[in-house]
Amino acid sequence: MHITFLGHAGFAVETAGTLVVMDPWLSPKGAFDSAWMQLPRNHHLASVVREKLETPGVERFLYISHEHKDHFDPEFLATLRRRDFTVIVPRFRRSELQDIFARYGCKRVIACEDGRELPIKGGYIKLFMSEQGTNRDSALLVRGDGHCFLNLNDCKLHDRLARVTAEDGPIDVFSAQFSGAIWHPTCYEYAPEKYSEVARSKRDSKFEAVARALEAIRPAAYIAAAGPACFLDPALYALNFEEVNIFPRAPDLFSFLEQRLPEVSIRYLEPMPGDVLEVGSLAYSSLATERVTSENLHEYLRTYAESQAQVFRDRRRNLLLAEVDEIHERLRVELQRKLDLLDLHDRVKMPLYVEVAEVPERLLRVDFQGRRVDVVSEILDGERYTMKVNAWDISRVLDRKLNWEDFLLSFRMRLSRIPDVYEPIVHGFLGVEIEDMRAFCEGLRATEAQRERTVVTAGGQRYSIQRYCPHQGADLSEGWVEEDRFLVCPRHRWQFDLEAQGHCPMNGSTVCALPLHDEEGDEDTDTVRAPPPDAQPRY
Repeated sequence: MHITFLGHAGFAVETAGTLVVMDPWLSPKGAFDSAWMQLPRNHHLASVVREKLETPGVERFLYISHEHKDHFDPEFLATLRRRDFTVIVPRFRRSELQDIFARYGCKRVIACEDGRELPIKGGYIKLFMSEQGTNRDSALLVRGDGHCFLNLNDCKLHDRLARVTAEDGPIDVFSAQFSGAIWHPTCYEYAPEKYSEVARSKRDSKFEAVARALEAIRPAAYIAAAGPACFLDPALYALNFEEVNIFPRAPDLFSFLEQRLPEVSIRYLEPMPGDVLEVGSLAYSSLATERVTSENLHEYLRTYAESQAQVFRDRRRNLLLAEVDEIHERLRVELQRKLDLLDLHDRVKMPLYVEVAEVPERLLRVDFQGRRVDVVSEILDGERYTMKVNAWDISRVLDRKLNWEDFLLSFRMRLSRIPDVYEPIVHGFLGVEIEDMRAFCEGLRATEAQRERTVVTAGGQRYSIQRYCPHQGADLSEGWVEEDRFLVCPRHRWQFDLEAQGHCPMNGSTVCALPLHDEEGDEDTDTVRAPPPDAQPRY
């Protein structure tokens, strides 16, 4: 088995008689309206991937894990002329990927449900899927030539990894996201100290998730992939050089892992786009000539930004006042259409204010309780969520050049919330498309309807808790306890205070923790593990 790193989350896995190309993101215009660019740049590999996918003689598969444009690159895929290969996509409730590839003209499209195996010569391909709320993602395992590669990319399957290895055997090479891919806290109005605190917490939480995945899987090698991107738009360029943010580079992760897992024998790999790994020996059979290091990063990004400057000059133009007025009204109608379909509106107690920067005197106030969107001249509420956007940027959403989640991932907006508490319904209201709003509400209800309980021990006390996380349904029996009181979700690392009835101090959700006496809960088992003695709390 050979693995060619294509950059970011992209791989080309080759076994005897089979090629699997995973998430090739190669467009020179990057992703999310050019807000994200590949780091290191990998555009030169487009011809290599085209040749692999267009050359007969082996069974060829193209796998797209999910809809995010740093994984699904329609611009590059449109350049493939010969399409006699098979496309593998997850069978999400939202059928966008299936619909797109049904029109693409390839040999066949296989929409896989969770756990489906596809036989290949000398092995199989197996897809794993996660779909909760606004989060849709998948992972792929390839077994062949006596070796196995598991590419988790962004998929939150940490609570299932022990079962994966139990069912599918040892993993030789493992890859999983280690860098952030979300707009919190990047786009939030925090004081510098608070921003650093939140960013450091989220970064360390992501690192801890990788460490625990490695403990569960025990692969021979880990490939640092699925981030970070870089930000070459002049308005976003400073993100590349923040002292602390949620976009760390691989050397930071490796330093953490070496301290966190001193007794674990795993090779940590940071390949460059074009590097080819021979899985049997864990040696590179080919190395790319361009290498990005901590020492040359600043100069590399400077020249990279200069080469892409025209992209940002071309993407925007000045608007007339009449055009701004039209965009403002279209945005009001869009928000009202979303609100009309949000049948969980009565749970949101605070309004959302949306400001179009060019007309700050006309704020859009989304009243969830009253189910209406009004135009107001000022902020009227002490407790509120706010979003500030530029007319040109939000017009890209209204013109369907971007979907809402792509826009949020572009980081071209500013957000704040008072109090600073995560509200999943507001999060979904902003990120979900109009046609998916009812499914979003149904998904939240389905998660809340899971009432199975389990028992955990913390600080010598046993507690009965809801087994599944109220956020996105992760199995909390695969979580762990920190500081003898905080139960940590293995998927997003939410913390639930067992001494406070299982409430999450950051957002008010709960796992309904009940202390047990010695004679209670004997039929249950203590399934939640404590962390190793030297593990640090992750928030």
